[in-house]
Amino acid sequence: MRKLWLALLFTVIAFPLWAMSVRAADVTDVNWVTRNDAPIPFVRVVLSLTAPVDASASIDKAGTTTTVQLKNVKLKTDDTSLTMDPKIVTKAQLKQSSKNVNVVLNTPNSIDVGDIKVFSLKKDKVNNKPDRMVIDIQQKGVAPRSVYYGSTPKVTKPTATSTVNTDKKSNKKSSTTNTSTQPAKPPTVVATASQPKAVTVDYKTSGGIAGKVITIDPGHGGSDPGAIGPTGLMEKNVTLPISMKLKKALEAKGAKVNLTRTTDVDVYGPNASGPDELQARVDVGTANKSDIFISVHINSFSNPSVGGISTYYYDKTQYDTRLASRIQAKIADEAGFSGDRGIQPGNLYVLRRSLMPAVLVELGFISNPKEEALLKSDAVQQEFADEIADGIENYFRG
Repeated sequence: MRKLWLALLFTVIAFPLWAMSVRAADVTDVNWVTRNDAPIPFVRVVLSLTAPVDASASIDKAGTTTTVQLKNVKLKTDDTSLTMDPKIVTKAQLKQSSKNVNVVLNTPNSIDVGDIKVFSLKKDKVNNKPDRMVIDIQQKGVAPRSVYYGSTPKVTKPTATSTVNTDKKSNKKSSTTNTSTQPAKPPTVVATASQPKAVTVDYKTSGGIAGKVITIDPGHGGSDPGAIGPTGLMEKNVTLPISMKLKKALEAKGAKVNLTRTTDVDVYGPNASGPDELQARVDVGTANKSDIFISVHINSFSNPSVGGISTYYYDKTQYDTRLASRIQAKIADEAGFSGDRGIQPGNLYVLRRSLMPAVLVELGFISNPKEEALLKSDAVQQEFADEIADGIENYFRG
């Protein structure tokens, strides 16, 4: 067995444990999910703990068996054998080994250090979540993509109807596939718990920014940290302060602004399915009859040298591209970042399901050490907020 001491060092540096504890802890529960809302799909395993613990990891010579060992831990759950995703992690077994608990994960393809991340999440009193150890294993041999949910959009006439299929969402007990139909024009929300009937939004696209209603969506949050940088910076802890600053900048210009979240919480609720969480964010824009919807994210890639700034749009109205272009023109030249990656079409859930023009900005790469360092800066966060606000103001000028 080849020991991944380099990986363990990377884990300690890039994904720091919130606390290193020598006292015994219990594993009280285990959940897993396939996450397709990432450039490369991955399986996330979350172990609930009664206290913070230390962990180590190793991969066997064949690369198909990964063992994550939780130190000084007792196994106090009956869920010790999980059948999982056949494409990424086929199964997981939890075993007591002396004073430790071993989590043994089997993958259909050989993986290496870059395919696995192990990090802890501290106790979350707001969402009533315990200390947790998280194991992420990404799918091997898959090229990064920008399509998070659903099939590739087809070119349709304004009155055509297209069918959108959400990806399969799995956990330890069941897996489901949800299908819905959405008219291309006018866009209509499919009924959900928060949207009991189909609705439309009469959004405005010109006449200046004063009085316009804008919804800002700080990406990730709560139980979902988003991408994590080489020093442990979490995407959710960058998107929220930028969004709060953006709110103030827009209000100073006379806009009415709503946020999908104002603190570090899940919008729908902890451990919700991907579509439920994302639909909850879309619902905020709909409920407030917003004129535009802005989702704030930070990009990530396996190659740390990749960087730059981009804006995604879904061409469901004649205004989505214009909104993306006006914002990208302002944020693309932010000093210190690796250039303009342009506006890009993206079949992303929040863009596709929003009833008003919408964009998703990717403000650099948190996986790039230089850009991660800049994203920590309050001044850089403020500059991004001001630039996005200026781009939005230009959009409403027509």
